[in-house]
Amino acid sequence: MSERQATNERNPIPPSDNRLLSLSDLRSLQELIHEKALLQPDKPVLRFRDHVITYHKLNNSANQFARLLADYGIRKGAIVGLAVDRSPEMVYCLLAIVKAGATYLPLDPEYPKARIEFMLKDAGAGYLITSEKYSGQFTTDARVILMEDILRQAPQYAVTPPDVPISMDDVVYVLYTSGSTGQPKGVQITQLGLVNFLIGMLKAPGLDENDRVLALTTISFDISGLELYLPLLAGAEIILTDVQTSRDTRQLMEIVRQRGVTVMQATPATWRMMLESAWEGKLPLKALIGGEALSKKLAERLLEKCDSLWNMYGPTETTVWATLKQIHLDDEVITVGRPIENMVAYILDSQLKPLPDGTVGEIFIGGAGVGPGYLNRPELNAERFMDDPFSTVPGARMYKTGDLGRIVNGDEIQCLGRMDHQVKIRGYRIELGEVEHALGKQPGIKDVVVLPKDERLVAYVVMEGNDPVNFADWQHALRDYLPEYMVPSNFVLLPRFPLSPNGKVDRNALEAMGIELEKANRVYVAPRTEQEKLVAGIWEECLQVKKIGIKDDFFELGGTSIVAMQIMARIERETGKRLPLASLFTENTIEKLSREMLLDDQAISWDLLVPVKPTGNKPPIFIVNGLDMNVLLFNNIARNMDADQPIYGFQPRGLNGVDKPFETLEDMAAEYIAALLEKGFTDGYALAGYSYGGVVAFEMARQLQAMGKTVKLLAMFDTYAYNKGHFETGVPKYVSKVKRQFPKFLFITGSLFRHPKETISYQQAYFVRKYNELAVYVGLQQTPESDRAEDRINEKYEAAYRKYYMQPSDACIIDLFRVGTRLYYLDDPIYLGWKPYAKAGIHVHDVNGDHKTFLMPPNDKDFAILLQQLADERMKS
Repeated sequence: MSERQATNERNPIPPSDNRLLSLSDLRSLQELIHEKALLQPDKPVLRFRDHVITYHKLNNSANQFARLLADYGIRKGAIVGLAVDRSPEMVYCLLAIVKAGATYLPLDPEYPKARIEFMLKDAGAGYLITSEKYSGQFTTDARVILMEDILRQAPQYAVTPPDVPISMDDVVYVLYTSGSTGQPKGVQITQLGLVNFLIGMLKAPGLDENDRVLALTTISFDISGLELYLPLLAGAEIILTDVQTSRDTRQLMEIVRQRGVTVMQATPATWRMMLESAWEGKLPLKALIGGEALSKKLAERLLEKCDSLWNMYGPTETTVWATLKQIHLDDEVITVGRPIENMVAYILDSQLKPLPDGTVGEIFIGGAGVGPGYLNRPELNAERFMDDPFSTVPGARMYKTGDLGRIVNGDEIQCLGRMDHQVKIRGYRIELGEVEHALGKQPGIKDVVVLPKDERLVAYVVMEGNDPVNFADWQHALRDYLPEYMVPSNFVLLPRFPLSPNGKVDRNALEAMGIELEKANRVYVAPRTEQEKLVAGIWEECLQVKKIGIKDDFFELGGTSIVAMQIMARIERETGKRLPLASLFTENTIEKLSREMLLDDQAISWDLLVPVKPTGNKPPIFIVNGLDMNVLLFNNIARNMDADQPIYGFQPRGLNGVDKPFETLEDMAAEYIAALLEKGFTDGYALAGYSYGGVVAFEMARQLQAMGKTVKLLAMFDTYAYNKGHFETGVPKYVSKVKRQFPKFLFITGSLFRHPKETISYQQAYFVRKYNELAVYVGLQQTPESDRAEDRINEKYEAAYRKYYMQPSDACIIDLFRVGTRLYYLDDPIYLGWKPYAKAGIHVHDVNGDHKTFLMPPNDKDFAILLQQLADERMKS
């Protein structure tokens, strides 16, 4: 019997480094960051696109933000939601909330609205920091603070740290994870747990002032804490990516090379995609990997490309990573090593008794990183967080992970998967029960079981009756409540579930049955050309599906954005053809994608006319978008209209960074018409436009009429037509402005009673915008420059609108879709200024929502039904 086996009943698995730092010596995160900033004030700490931030700037800005937040009433114990895009200001805010003594609640703005609103309410957040971009998007009792206001006001505050008493027991953040009861649960992490984790990481894997760390993870994923805070304690540099770059491993690879990244952390799924992204040669890179099991094959591939590879393990409840191990080529068994600084681990049986080496049991984690528990979940806390009977530290607790493991190689932990129905997909922890709960609420579903399969989720469903179902409708509904990674990509209908002898659902038999049904439901059409064979081979390997036919739909096969990235990277490596990721959303079969690959890059990437839903026998509807230029917004409309209703969208010129934007609105309309005519669509057009796009559609109708063409439908999606004020000068201009002030005041007063939160938020954003415009006009500040192509194009198209002189037209009756909730004053709230220009008449249709939400769930379905009825009526005439 080994010494370990003989003494196992009282000894935990020891930490990786026995030279432990005393917990009493730990200082707060803000103290450590401030100290490092004073030592090297001029050293770059953060790079974002072309912006370079020094330690001095970062620390001072965070201090100013913190002092400002205190004036907003943010104090110790307050929970502050943060929903902003990735930027240096996001980092300032995170640090400022901590420096103010409060707790931050990280919210990814791309998460479903309902999920974010639940987290804000469940956490009892008193404040929400967001930006004008998301202003009014979330219904919450929290006080909304706009980032634009913070940026404007913060420079007035002192750069010294706020005098806030800090305890190591203070909760730094509350992070929500998937919940088995159908709702996510908030994990609380303290100063002690976070700082202890960071100090442990400084020792191993290690970091110093010469390192550059790639920060690509959403702040709603706990491992982002390593990327954003560890460099600040080491004096290193953070390379921060935006959302688009973090999803494109080809761009990530370019950043790693160009910026000299030395440390990168990611899940196995992301590392696999990096290896597929033209990774040639070895890089001086320390690779950190965790969130899912690391295979021997993936480890060997990474060790060929990196300087070192570290495997990490740890539930969110125990503060990011709790164990680690440096992996070597000669390792026979891949383990997650031993606990980090001031952490312990146990392998226990169902009676909480230690098990000898090699025996499989449940992993329990104890030590400084174990958080206070879930927020407002006392029963779950009692089940998962318990007193540590093996510790001599008073009050010590341990966390029941639900993971299976065993001790190998003396004192190392080998993870062997989940004990329950919790799984990890691409590093995200998912309670299958939460997905089943959400899907089970859909009409007609009697029972549902969700299982993981090849980096995706498959839902097995038993229906109440025999009514036809549309899987896309289920996916659409689930996206209102669940993040994209939790929405099943495949659905299998069954008459009943197979049962095991004890009367429970036999999940193994269910999975085997589902695989056969998936195969049986597909009609295989073999590839014909060499191009199709090449693409089919890539799809089969990336999707892990055998015999994919050229007619099979990428998304119905379980395709996700991550798999799409793998496919595009493989196509680029095999053919040299660099296709945009969006190609798979329009060219979603092997046949279509192969055909598009034969075209040049410009035709693939930046065609003015975008097929949102090109199939169907009805006359197509052509929609011009507003200044947000996001054609994908029209997917919400297309999904809810008749199956045989084609939808096309127009995207402006210049998005590719090569073509010059249109100089005038007339030119834009003419080019859109040329693109439409080039496709050979017959006469009798159905045009529509959203916001700014409505004016463009109006000009298109006027030009089509002049060409002898017929426009049968001209729909305005909440477009305001009044623009003669752009051409007024001198006294008339000021008289018009004065006349509208009193009715504007009455409108705002009434709006405050009807929609107080939304109105205040909108008016705040309006005054900030006007103040900045005035400051630029009088020379107090320069016009802010943006490095986003969309912003620069917006300026061009706004200028084109100001130059456009609208003339009355009788080309077509105007159908005006008018929103029910209006947050800003209009001179003509009835016809939105269209009556003088609609010589053929105007019909008003009221729709639910405001200017931003009427095309989004849940309003999109009613809107699409109304539009379909109208299109059918108009196109018959």
